[in-house]
Amino acid sequence: MSWPQSLALAFVSGCLLALAFPPIDLSLYAWIAFVPLLWLIREHTPKRAFLLGWTAGMGFYLCTVYWVVHTIGLYSNIPTLVAVAPLLMMCAILASYTGLFAATLRFAQQRKVAILFIGPPLWVTCEWLRSFFFIGFPWLSLGYSQHPQLNLIQFVEFTSVYGLSALVMFGNLTLFTCWKTTTRQRMQLLATALLVIFGLAAWGSWRRAQIAALPPAHHLRVGLIQGNIPQDTKWHPNAAEETMSRYERLTREAVARGANLVIWPETAAPFYFQAETLPDAAYRDRLLKLATTVNTPILFGSPAFKVNGIQDVTLFNRAYLMSANGEIVDSYDKIRLAPFGEYIPFHNILFFLDKLVVGIGDFASGTEQTVFTLPQARFSVLICYEGIFPSLARGFVERGAELLVNITNDAWFGRSSAPYQHLMMEAMRAVENRVPLVRAANTGFSAVVDLDGRVRTRTNLYETTLIVEDLAWPQVRSFYAMYGDVFVWLCVVSCGLMLGYCYLRRP
Repeated sequence: MSWPQSLALAFVSGCLLALAFPPIDLSLYAWIAFVPLLWLIREHTPKRAFLLGWTAGMGFYLCTVYWVVHTIGLYSNIPTLVAVAPLLMMCAILASYTGLFAATLRFAQQRKVAILFIGPPLWVTCEWLRSFFFIGFPWLSLGYSQHPQLNLIQFVEFTSVYGLSALVMFGNLTLFTCWKTTTRQRMQLLATALLVIFGLAAWGSWRRAQIAALPPAHHLRVGLIQGNIPQDTKWHPNAAEETMSRYERLTREAVARGANLVIWPETAAPFYFQAETLPDAAYRDRLLKLATTVNTPILFGSPAFKVNGIQDVTLFNRAYLMSANGEIVDSYDKIRLAPFGEYIPFHNILFFLDKLVVGIGDFASGTEQTVFTLPQARFSVLICYEGIFPSLARGFVERGAELLVNITNDAWFGRSSAPYQHLMMEAMRAVENRVPLVRAANTGFSAVVDLDGRVRTRTNLYETTLIVEDLAWPQVRSFYAMYGDVFVWLCVVSCGLMLGYCYLRRP
């Protein structure tokens, strides 16, 4: 096969991997998607293997995060065609990790190291690096492809989603290795792989039944408000009255249906709650009066600020908990900021882009992982895409959170695949930490997720609605919540040791 043909096949292979993720969800394909890439790199140098892996990564990310063009083009002041530039830059960075995996794997192959041993921890190491290095964007790790397989995913309470990624990569490497072995070896490899996969699924089925049989330790009736406020009018002063009226009406309806806690989405309050000047102060007083009128706590999102000097103001994306008496109990400032939404990455290069939060400057990161307290349970808030970071969610649970609340504004994703992907990734946090997760999204999907990752209730996109659900869950402590990324560090260390051995060994 010629070099251009190899690159084309790698690109197509990456594109097809996207079929394993929402909204298509052909999860079975993820188990074979890397076989063509593994076959392509087997006779090339590590340098060319990197290019093949990078090309496959470009195909995958262009098919899965294409919505960046829609988001930037629709909600900024630049043409959609120009918005392709940050998409290509973003995909090129993300694809580099797939290239690094392919090059390193080929390097190990040349030194006769079994790829079945080094491949899974190497892949996990690359995904882990992607979660914080450069732009820090762990969107669609390989393990998320298995989210519909509820029995199989249960073991992530030990490993987080990275364990699923390692398992899926192990399946791909097993199939590739079978291609060049004897019939007897092939049968042994396939039997071993199937025993591991079906054994984990069987354990997961037992674990789900065990948790379901535990007596509830917490009860809470929660009301999730989906205001469905258009993003292009969200911050317009003339739209504030309609926004507040809509949330007031839905809040009263949720309380009438018995909600003990009402949750509004991210920045649902279209004003600065702290401000003492009109019209912000009038809307603040109106919100405080609402809480006392319905006699129910309200969790809501609002932008916040800290004045450091005459012309020095720091902005935060904040969640407030307001008591039934109309008092602010506590607040949380978003720690993980969204690129392009709350700041512009590589601003020296992408100077021509406007940030997507209209009328608001760059946000600053919060520093404290707040745990809110209610009589029924303690909970923490993940704002927007913070829910895709396993270690961040785990940090809240370690500090005592018994429920995770995600408030988000997915309006700028439109009707793309992004809202499906976003909800699917955040649902995995419930399994990892064995706590329920509830989600209030401006335009959807608002949802309730059980401890086993099952999405019990979900709204539709772009509808003005609410969810009122009874939550009753047991007190379960997962290994991951207690001890963190032990599995990831084992992968990183074992990968480093094997690569050190490869480096010392002649090809």
